[in-house]
Amino acid sequence: MTGPVRSPEELAAGTAADRRAQLEDGLSDLDCGHCGGLVRVKKNSLSHTSIQWTADATRRCPAYSVREGCPHLRRSVDAAVADGWLEVPEDPLALPPSPAERSLSAARGLVHPGG
Repeated sequence: MTGPVRSPEELAAGTAADRRAQLEDGLSDLDCGHCGGLVRVKKNSLSHTSIQWTADATRRCPAYSVREGCPHLRRSVDAAVADGWLEVPEDPLALPPSPAERSLSAARGLVHPGG
């Protein structure tokens, strides 16, 4: 075991704080452009989106299903990313661009971060 021994109360408080951080940190309120339902959303990467559906959104949305969410909401999230309102963090595991990608980008006047 490493670190000091903590009481059950301290462990429970730490666990609750970790759970809150995992579920709530970085989430932004987003209205669906289709039904107006409010959800909480966070982009973790281009391909990973965390969405917390509110009771209001599940009542308002005619296309909502527990398994699939809502196709209209996906468009609202994509629009928020395109508008720069919803940030997508840089992927720490992304591979750097290849020399061919850098060359093509340079020809187009683009610059890749980090090279």
